[in-house]
Amino acid sequence: MSIRIVIIGAGGLVGIRLSQAILAKQQFHISPSKTLPIRKIVLFDVSASSIPDSLKIDPRVEVIIGDLCDKETIQRALKPEGATRVTTIHLAALLSGNSEDNFDLGMKINLFGTINVMEQVRALAPILGGPQIYVYTSTDYVSAFTPYNKTHPVNEESFRLSPVSYGVQKACNELLVCDYTRKGFIDGRVARLSAVIGRPGFSNSISYPYTGIFTQPLEGKDYSVSLPMDIPYPCSSLNTNTDCFVFLAGQLDGDKLGHNRVIQLPAKSWTLNDIYKATLEVAKEEGIRLGKVTQVEATKGTTTIKEINVCPYVDCSKAQALGLPMSVDLKDIIRDYVHTYIKPKAKL
Repeated sequence: MSIRIVIIGAGGLVGIRLSQAILAKQQFHISPSKTLPIRKIVLFDVSASSIPDSLKIDPRVEVIIGDLCDKETIQRALKPEGATRVTTIHLAALLSGNSEDNFDLGMKINLFGTINVMEQVRALAPILGGPQIYVYTSTDYVSAFTPYNKTHPVNEESFRLSPVSYGVQKACNELLVCDYTRKGFIDGRVARLSAVIGRPGFSNSISYPYTGIFTQPLEGKDYSVSLPMDIPYPCSSLNTNTDCFVFLAGQLDGDKLGHNRVIQLPAKSWTLNDIYKATLEVAKEEGIRLGKVTQVEATKGTTTIKEINVCPYVDCSKAQALGLPMSVDLKDIIRDYVHTYIKPKAKL
């Protein structure tokens, strides 16, 4: 008996960190009390160049490059090939700004691509004798940006009516994962993420200023802030999210979720002022000279979405009750960026 683990979107920010964590394991949970040896780790992405060579050394790794919507490609990625369990962690998505710019591509990747993956996971159930674990990555952007939600933390029961296409597409998938699980097709778990701050380079997402305000100055670059500095925004930790995905993909007893398979992962709400203040402190501690931060009009910002329309607070009590890792520390997030991306460059 053994397990095949498929990471869809393995070349992204979370995908790389998660792949590293899983590669460090020889056994993987299929329930709170049972583990199986890892037979194969499939790293799936649309771009070959996005997957670091360091992830390809392990003989258990198979890299598959292809289209999320192609049935045969996803079937090949999920094919058991002797494994008795197949667990799929679905991270891939077209981010919010790009989904606004290109509605059809957003629908293809975020909705139709996800349905294709779920259908292929569903097809494994009669082959392997039961529904297989499927962890889908959603976003707190699914929630309706209403007067009530602007002043009260949103949770897994809050009404979904996102003000952008990306959030609507993700909301559709949250409901489908719940229904596919109710029907016994899959064992679905939805990881609803808040903004994962600390992404290197630019991303066309609403959350980018909450990353750019510390990553760019730490790189020694000047940064123009195009949003108000005092708006709270839910942010999450890359490392904690990674630990949560590992937990959700096997250690969690799926029966505890009931019909609503959605779990808001740990997050804390910070303003740009909060993040910049913490950046100044970390830069001083690490001996880093920062680039200059200035404020500009929203129209001069680099992201498609020019105003914050994400609910400012999330309720993570369900995740805590289920035993998920809960640490979200702002200075730790900034330090992680320094030691992952800044310090290694300084040694070259």
